[in-house]
Amino acid sequence: MPLFENFKQQKNLIFLSLFLSAICALMLISESFMVIAFGICIFLYGISVLELSFSGLSGIETFLKNTTSSKFKSFLFGLISTFIMQSSGLVSVIAISFLSASLITLGAGLAIIYGTNLGTVSTTWLVAGVGLKTQIIYYAMPLIIIGVIMFFNKSKGIKSGGYFLFSIGLLFLGIHYMKSGFDGIKDTIDLAAYAMDGIKGLLVYTLIGIIVTVLMQSSTATLTLTITALSVGQMSYENAIAIAIGSNVGSTVVAVIGSINANSEGKKLMLGHVIFNIASATIMLCFINSIIPITDFVADFLGIDGSDYSLKLAIFHTLFNLIGIVIFYPLTTRLTILLDRLIKPAQIRSKVITAKFLDEKSIQFVDSALIVLIKEMAHLYENTTSIIAKSISISKNDIDSPLSSQEVIEAKNTPMAIDFDELYNNRFKEVYSQIISYLISASANATEKDIAKFMDIRRGALLLAETLKDVKNIQPNVFKFMSSSNKYIKAEYDKLRVKILHILRIIKRIQDFEIDSKSGLKELRRLYDEYESVQFAPDILLNERKISNKMATSLMNDTDIVKEMTRNLLKIIEIISTRSEDEGEFEIIRRN
Repeated sequence: MPLFENFKQQKNLIFLSLFLSAICALMLISESFMVIAFGICIFLYGISVLELSFSGLSGIETFLKNTTSSKFKSFLFGLISTFIMQSSGLVSVIAISFLSASLITLGAGLAIIYGTNLGTVSTTWLVAGVGLKTQIIYYAMPLIIIGVIMFFNKSKGIKSGGYFLFSIGLLFLGIHYMKSGFDGIKDTIDLAAYAMDGIKGLLVYTLIGIIVTVLMQSSTATLTLTITALSVGQMSYENAIAIAIGSNVGSTVVAVIGSINANSEGKKLMLGHVIFNIASATIMLCFINSIIPITDFVADFLGIDGSDYSLKLAIFHTLFNLIGIVIFYPLTTRLTILLDRLIKPAQIRSKVITAKFLDEKSIQFVDSALIVLIKEMAHLYENTTSIIAKSISISKNDIDSPLSSQEVIEAKNTPMAIDFDELYNNRFKEVYSQIISYLISASANATEKDIAKFMDIRRGALLLAETLKDVKNIQPNVFKFMSSSNKYIKAEYDKLRVKILHILRIIKRIQDFEIDSKSGLKELRRLYDEYESVQFAPDILLNERKISNKMATSLMNDTDIVKEMTRNLLKIIEIISTRSEDEGEFEIIRRN
């Protein structure tokens, strides 16, 4: 594996070196190309800053919750969000992540995708109608200046507003340089000479649109580049239309990448996005000879000059997306049924785990049965730990991490794509059932003293099951609020995650002999007692109007649940998690 990784890194390094060498050579040959490349870089950076500005400005989570209760509201959310953010890819990835977290339905997710596609037309109208018709550089400068000044304000909202204005200024600046570059290049190279007519040109330039969008991972940048080239006569109108179609298909690559770690629901939305965009593009290519006259008619109706191909491209792009939406919007329910059939939840995400130590020979003797049951309980606890870790969006490796619990939680601020029921069925249920069944058989002929030991093991297994039920109850809220735009509720849920991680670490240290059981139990009791001091936190935050009533209720309930989890784990350690100093095996510690 390390050898493969090294080869992969070397391959990427070679590709990057060749690409940079080619770019440098082209910049040396053509100053105009350097200006165009600079404009593209500024534009792409502007999109990145624009996305960053919404981490503190937009309140995406709250907005999403309030605007996806119906298919039409979901459509409007996609449309408005893309119009504001100028990034259909970002909105698509947000939709996929929220669907994976079961915060929206698949139908709502598809409606959001329809809205994002229509929202992208704002870019073509902005560039064609404003960017190329005015000295946009004069708008860019004040926006950048005001934005930078706002950076230095301590208020997160004002700072985010500064990022927003700064990013819009960068977008305008990028458009200006791209247009200037094409103005310069037309004096030396006539790119229009490479125009291709007919079906061949349509297919070739559609493919170019796909490739360019995949490389830049931004259909917005592709369309902007196309419109600026078209405005100075460096591209034919028909070829520009084909690139616009291709960019729509290429834009799905961001959604595909964003769905890599998504669960089956997220992957359904990704596939729906791909189907919608490819089908819309195919329809446009098949009926292009009918759509272009309609575009001309709309341009005449709006009083747009017939030679203003930039605005006509904006009209075409709008019609392109509207036609796709008109066809697919009524078919949303059928599309969801198709996607459910094509992508089914994995029945076995990972192999269903079964008991490792229980055997028929040991069951014949009480002492040997107790030993294998204790070992199997340790196995069951390990599986339980992995489920708890994933339910607070960390991995088992984070339990052993040298970072503090606080540092781990701060670093892990994105919900994992998990299916709790699937984890429970695969990693816990079967082993738990086998332990109970084995225990009943093994204790049939046991003495009263040994029966007490068997009952301790059974009680420990039941406590683990109760702990996982508690984890299942808090997991949705943990995932919801760990990425909340409300910093106060996020901080409180992060505290709960830190506490759970700290508990898991203490138990791990007991198991690994890093601390003795007495010290570990003392630390666990201290953590349990701490809940008394934090029980008023929701009331305080609510009185100060920092969180809503629903948030306060969720926090109070989940804090009580985590407290109960701590009590259960404390009991389990009191029962089974102390090792014998001389034998190195688990002992049963039964507290009266």
